[in-house]
Amino acid sequence: MQSEYGFMIYTVLEMSILITNEEKIKTNELFYSLLHDKNDYDMATQKCIEDTVIDLIHKKTNNNHPGMLLGKIQSGKTRTFIGVTGLAFDNNYDVAIVLTKGTKALAYQTYERLKDEFNVFVEDDYLQIFDIMNLPDNLAQYELDQKLIFIVKKETNNLKRLDKALNQTYPELKNKRTLIIDDEADYASIGFKKT
Repeated sequence: MQSEYGFMIYTVLEMSILITNEEKIKTNELFYSLLHDKNDYDMATQKCIEDTVIDLIHKKTNNNHPGMLLGKIQSGKTRTFIGVTGLAFDNNYDVAIVLTKGTKALAYQTYERLKDEFNVFVEDDYLQIFDIMNLPDNLAQYELDQKLIFIVKKETNNLKRLDKALNQTYPELKNKRTLIIDDEADYASIGFKKT
């Protein structure tokens, strides 16, 4: 997928959900409706968000064939991937993993932006947002049943912590429909090969 917005999007599915092309995505549900109203998306951004989620639902993505949107600096990439995340949540996605460059400042900036954008959902217990390094080891089942966003720096300790969360601490998360967003797609991204 190409656009003037830039980030990589992957879906990870343990179980496929079949959706025919005749079916449409839900655009009037809780997350996307509130984000759309809050951000007043212009038509181009709205089309990009909706087309992206349609493609994620209808086309298989994996390490070798990720969904990808490209964009220029300051073109609204973060705003757009937040909209994609909200719309994906409204269309049966349960978890979003946002990969950032390996700096504390960028991870903190991303965490704060997501907290601000999704604040009403956090306050109403529809969503939990965590920096992966601060993810508690004792989430209650009602928290695990909410939508989840993890911010993960692309560095060894963060990635090991994510692996532990998904494979040891909360293995039930592996069965949830997951969206992976590489906010700063670079050489540390999925599918990168040295030449």
